[in-house]
Amino acid sequence: MEQWVLYYASKGLAVFPLLPMDKKSATAHGFKDATTDQNAITALWKQNPDYNIGIATGAASGGLI
Repeated sequence: MEQWVLYYASKGLAVFPLLPMDKKSATAHGFKDATTDQNAITALWKQNPDYNIGIATGAASGGLI
């Protein structure tokens, strides 16, 4: 998953971790914690490599709807 989440972030999509096998956020602020910062993403996915990937919509991801 880490490979894919870094790929999405490199394309300008702000990502955030979801609980494994779930659609619930793994962070306290959910989509508000979305980022394209590869260091932050790597740190999050090192905590749990099984996190699913959430992608924030709107301005955070270049207007993605």
